[in-house]
Amino acid sequence: MRRAGIVAGLLFCFSAHAQEAITTPERMDGAWVALHHSSDGGEHVDACILKASGPTLQFRATGKELSIQVADESASSGQSLPVTLTAGSFTRTFPMTSAETGALSAPVESDSLLDTLEAFKKAPTLTIRIGSTDSDPIPLEGSSRTLDAFVSCMKTHEFGGSKKSGNKGRH
Repeated sequence: MRRAGIVAGLLFCFSAHAQEAITTPERMDGAWVALHHSSDGGEHVDACILKASGPTLQFRATGKELSIQVADESASSGQSLPVTLTAGSFTRTFPMTSAETGALSAPVESDSLLDTLEAFKKAPTLTIRIGSTDSDPIPLEGSSRTLDAFVSCMKTHEFGGSKKSGNKGRH
């Protein structure tokens, strides 16, 4: 009996280590995609992600923080720059720092993130200004359901202070 318990324990350990991290698309509309990430093969969601096509802009929600990331090839590690998002009459500036070469990031408060996403729903395009350089406009038309999928993922998994009753398991 003891031998069977040891074998079962070893098999469980090996199967637990065999689980891989996966990123699963939730919804994609136009230039936008909402994803969720799982480090344990899909058992639990540990991050909700909203990306504009390409590496340009990403919002990320986890149990630890909400963040915004912007790709900038000229950013060197440790560099800080203001990054301004403009969508219609909405403008918000985030002071960002490069933790690694080529990417700027900043933590963001839940209310600020939700207000930003609501503004995106009302504008046809988004422009990102890094320092004094504007990006090409990113289309926002038709992105409402993808933005909502990201917010729904945040609420389902209670990331960023978003609360919703129910299971925090798989989304």
